[in-house]
Amino acid sequence: MLAKHCAVLKSLYTLLSIMAHVAGQEDREKTTALKDLLSRIDLDELMKKDEPPLTFPATLEEFEYAFNQKGQLRHIKTGEAFVFNAREDLHRWNQKRYEALGEILTQYVYELLEKECSLTKAIVPVDTVDEEASSFIFHSADALTNPAKLLVLIQGSGVVRAGQWARRLIINQDLDSGTQIPFITRAMQALGRWFSGGPY
Repeated sequence: MLAKHCAVLKSLYTLLSIMAHVAGQEDREKTTALKDLLSRIDLDELMKKDEPPLTFPATLEEFEYAFNQKGQLRHIKTGEAFVFNAREDLHRWNQKRYEALGEILTQYVYELLEKECSLTKAIVPVDTVDEEASSFIFHSADALTNPAKLLVLIQGSGVVRAGQWARRLIINQDLDSGTQIPFITRAMQALGRWFSGGPY
């Protein structure tokens, strides 16, 4: 009797294994068919169909944003902080808009470095020819002649440029948090005290 039950259980197990294998085979075939279908759909193209053009303002004023007295980026009309999701369900468009604003802020910070910090923009290396790789730095008027002290500030990587710590901080907090300007100002003041013999 026990042998009979074992044989029946063995048969049922074999049958269930075959059924599971067949079901697994069908699932694999369905998955393969779905992958094939999805590979033919260009998701970027689908997203672009309902997306507004990727053209954005060229200035901070055209974006309708400005920095207030505290160095915070605010909307000119509403006074609100920058809103990343300007258009719901359009993440790609919102990201491109954010990047366009970031490029404007880079130029804005460059202007602050020259106007407020009295730094000079200089191409390096200085003796570069047309096709050679080159970049630029900002330096104080006496950086190349002052034998006393040298302070070098290096920005972050990626989209972050000279004079910035983090673009996100400039946009979401303020200029003091996101730029190197407070450090440059303090360094200039400390250097002035050093030359005058005061405490620093």
